[in-house]
Amino acid sequence: MKITKVEPILLSYRYQENEKWGWSGGEVKVWHTSLVRIWSDEGIYGLGEMGTGHYIPEAAKAICEFLTPTLIGQDPFQIDVLFSRMYKLGANWGRRGIAMGVISGIENALWDLKGKALGVPVWSLLGGQYRKSVRTYASGGMEKPDAELIKEVSGYLERGFTAVKIRGGWNRKKDTHIVKILRDELGYDFDLAIDCGQGYVPFAWSAKEAIGVVKSLEEYQLMFIEEPCRTDELSVYARVRAESGSTPIAGGENGCSIFEYKALIDNGCVDIIQPDVTHAGGIGEVKRAAEYAALNGITVAPHVFRSGASFAAHLHLLSAIPNAFICEYQQIANPLREELLNSPIQMKNGEILVPTDPGLGIHIDDKIIEKYAYIPHTEQRFKVEK
Repeated sequence: MKITKVEPILLSYRYQENEKWGWSGGEVKVWHTSLVRIWSDEGIYGLGEMGTGHYIPEAAKAICEFLTPTLIGQDPFQIDVLFSRMYKLGANWGRRGIAMGVISGIENALWDLKGKALGVPVWSLLGGQYRKSVRTYASGGMEKPDAELIKEVSGYLERGFTAVKIRGGWNRKKDTHIVKILRDELGYDFDLAIDCGQGYVPFAWSAKEAIGVVKSLEEYQLMFIEEPCRTDELSVYARVRAESGSTPIAGGENGCSIFEYKALIDNGCVDIIQPDVTHAGGIGEVKRAAEYAALNGITVAPHVFRSGASFAAHLHLLSAIPNAFICEYQQIANPLREELLNSPIQMKNGEILVPTDPGLGIHIDDKIIEKYAYIPHTEQRFKVEK
């Protein structure tokens, strides 16, 4: 079998007025999805998502086209070999950021293609299943009035979720307030986490500010506090974690390659790593990071905030590693989360069943591409000042 075509596919969904959402780091009006479809000479294709292409779709497409000659004519089953070749092509410019996102999408598509060609799910190719279902949490709680936030979280619990994550990252007073009102109104019979998103805000908290936040939140028995520090401030992360008491610290959603996760772990920065297979290097690279984490007593709760291609890929990964903690289930409007899946998402007792279809259990066709035609010259709005 040989690779015959590598096809970047850019899609967009423009939010209705009542679907737009904001948080401490900005606002989103248009949702982009950047996919790559890889065809073989046997007429089988694999599909993957280039996660960082969500932000700069045209750049993701250009990098994908640059990498294509390295792939054409190659055996798609040689996933690690092809990953290494692509990674080395970007040795001077692509070890982080959008280039790794593109490589991740290609790598994921190769896993999907291989699974389809062999007639087995990707978790089987990764060594088998530690679990047939993965615990999940409702990921929402964007900026809104208190009463609306309480109603939203209550709705997740009524739907069967046993864990919820909300957005913070404002300041000690406001973050403590929104956690307190949820605990006061809804109690402690569910796991609650807060995403402080300091990797995105215009001015991240100082170490002293971040320590103040985690200490104020400790009494509310949180499942974890996510990203209380700027992405690359490892020494600050380590200080904050040392002062976090019983509350686990999670981070790493912006990490690229095993090397960044090794640094987070070796420097005592986190209790939970949050790699995303759509920009950390792909399924294989994140599995390697998860294995290193397991050797150090660290669990994995990946960042999952893209399309169905990303969602399915993470379920296969979490099924195949021993130290999976929980899976993020994005709750904002995102039709491509469902429309790329072969089968609807099935949740029971707060856990999602892992797909059993060959490959990743995902697909795309011309109708989907036409329905979500790419909208150029639109962007994600990030705050650049206080």
